[in-house]
Amino acid sequence: MKKAFGTVFDIILPAVAFAAVIAIFAGASLFGKIGKRMEVPGENFSVMKDSQAVQVLCNRDEPVIQCIGKKLWSVGETISISGIFAAVDAEGEEVDLAVLDITNQEGISVMECYKKDSGQVVFVQRGIYTFLLEATDKEQKKATKRSAILIDSR
Repeated sequence: MKKAFGTVFDIILPAVAFAAVIAIFAGASLFGKIGKRMEVPGENFSVMKDSQAVQVLCNRDEPVIQCIGKKLWSVGETISISGIFAAVDAEGEEVDLAVLDITNQEGISVMECYKKDSGQVVFVQRGIYTFLLEATDKEQKKATKRSAILIDSR
């Protein structure tokens, strides 16, 4: 009985492997034919007005953030953000700036020094403070920049 199972197993196992290989080749051929049959001519969306409008917006330059004021301030002096930094869009029009974060030289956030409603900041300790600023133009194109100022009592 054991010999019969061994003989049948020796015949059936190669037959199953052969059938699997044939099925794989036939399936690959079949899928290729189905794929060719499903190909349809496509439309060129790049010439449509809405696609061109999106392309213009994507190619638009982001706003430029600049330091326009002095970079050395005294301890306790009230500093207006609009007096130090300015941002202009691609057309040269001024855009609003947002202060995302202010860090000291150790990298610790000191946003408690910033009064968002008045747009002013007062530093009570000397050091180097880095502003993380963001400008957004009318087309919602954003730019961020880090800029540092020095607070010293000399």
